[in-house]
Amino acid sequence: MRQQYKLGLLAFTAGILGCLSAQPAPADELSSYAPVTQQRLENPEVGNWLLYRRTYDGHGFSPLHQINTDTVKDVVPMWTFATGVVEGHEAPPMVNNGVMFVTTPGMQVLALNAATGDLIWRYKESLPADLFQLHPTNRGVALWGDKVYLATVDARLIALDAKTGKEVWNTKVGDYQHGEYMTLEPLVVHGKVMVGSSGGEFGVRAYIAALDADTGKELWRTYTVPSPDQPGGDTWKSDAWKTGGGSVWITGAYDPRRILAYWGVGNAAPWPGDLHPGDNLYTSSTVALNPDTGKIQAFHQYHWNDSWDWDEIRPPLLINMQHNGR
Repeated sequence: MRQQYKLGLLAFTAGILGCLSAQPAPADELSSYAPVTQQRLENPEVGNWLLYRRTYDGHGFSPLHQINTDTVKDVVPMWTFATGVVEGHEAPPMVNNGVMFVTTPGMQVLALNAATGDLIWRYKESLPADLFQLHPTNRGVALWGDKVYLATVDARLIALDAKTGKEVWNTKVGDYQHGEYMTLEPLVVHGKVMVGSSGGEFGVRAYIAALDADTGKELWRTYTVPSPDQPGGDTWKSDAWKTGGGSVWITGAYDPRRILAYWGVGNAAPWPGDLHPGDNLYTSSTVALNPDTGKIQAFHQYHWNDSWDWDEIRPPLLINMQHNGR
């Protein structure tokens, strides 16, 4: 019999992850919730983890210092929680003032008391019986206002009430029957929930799209493989762009000062480069786009006419540095 995977939090001192000093209400009774604002996303409190890699710049660094070279030897499990899912878990726990949100494969969201591991609410919906995709992974929920946002493997974006787990809206973003799906944690900027599509292995022309956080209405869609009449379209020959790939697997980074969102774009499809002659923009690249309009402002292609899956699926870390006196 296959053993169920478990999710566990390790806690070692009061206040770790902000969970012991700010405990949520008992299970099924989350009466208060700290809304997530643009200001909080740009300057998160030290005890919270509100973005995929905590901060927009993608550093993945926690300023908490309770765990260090002296205390790490005292690490012991505080609690465990069995999710009931046997696929691999890849979602970082989102923590907002003592409430932990975790996703699992199979379109499940758990809201937990981060201090005790008690279940506050669970959201789970059945996936279509005819769903076919190679990666059942989910990499976490996005937080904005009083809502939680889930991108699904059947190509939908779902908004949940953060207090109750009930659906607020449910929007179809792509067509799973054509091989489109999503595995990433959405990225929210100024009330726009950005997601990226996967499915390049099925000959999907991928894209990045933004939906309104309040209504679920699509605001813009930018394809990572341009059509012949768009900039970069001349790097594809014949009709290869229609099935060109360019999957977006991982949550982007964001520079609030320059108002640019950076996304990593996967390989061209199908893999043999002879089947898609040309440089094949914007596959195996990083693209920088305006989150308000979706317009691509800049790009860097790491490898053209990719035949070996040398894709660049992760966005770059954003680092401040001195260059020529600036």
